[in-house]
Amino acid sequence: MKVLIVEDVTLVADRISDLAKKYLDNCIIKVSHTLEDARYCITEEIYDLLFLDLNLNGENGFELLKSAAAESFQTIIITANREKASIAFDFGVLDFISKPIVEERFKLSIERFLNGHSSHREQLKYLTIKSKGVIRLIKIQEIEFIKASGNYSEIHTIENQSFLHDKNLEKLTKILPDSFIRIHRSYIVNKVKINKVFKHGGGKYSIELMSKEKVSLSRTMYKEFFSDSS
Repeated sequence: MKVLIVEDVTLVADRISDLAKKYLDNCIIKVSHTLEDARYCITEEIYDLLFLDLNLNGENGFELLKSAAAESFQTIIITANREKASIAFDFGVLDFISKPIVEERFKLSIERFLNGHSSHREQLKYLTIKSKGVIRLIKIQEIEFIKASGNYSEIHTIENQSFLHDKNLEKLTKILPDSFIRIHRSYIVNKVKINKVFKHGGGKYSIELMSKEKVSLSRTMYKEFFSDSS
């Protein structure tokens, strides 16, 4: 398991590191003291868990959090500012720990992480799109469906806009709320945007969304989710 700690105060970073080693077996820890170094680490390595301070020598940790929202790892905020921490939940963070760090509170966060606590995904309100060095936030509620595009994904909104995401469908499934289901090897749809389900015969099925867009539905997913409603 790989853990990234983004914290500018060495003593605090050491405290997080010691506790992480205590409660996460055989974890490999990397510490970044700046946002620039943290961005590089996320680009170069695949992490399971991120500990993030939202104030790094005056730099805004939210800039990294926006990028991290598009990743498949989970994030725990470490901060003395509870107001900022509450806003961070909009980006799907797992938990936040107040400074100074209390070991029992830290242990609780690790237990949530290890137990696959999924409420962070349900709290996610934005999906981050990175294009040409610019970060764009797409509201989760505006996403209608997502289509596979090689190693990337096309995000389609209810306003008929489309955006290319640098993560594939498998990775996006891990971070999106449960209202999003993968109905085909090439499609993820937002269940609340489904208008009709069609059975064409010959084992072929499709879904019509609120925008009237039609996407393919696999036989397996039809039987699992929609056969009773047809």
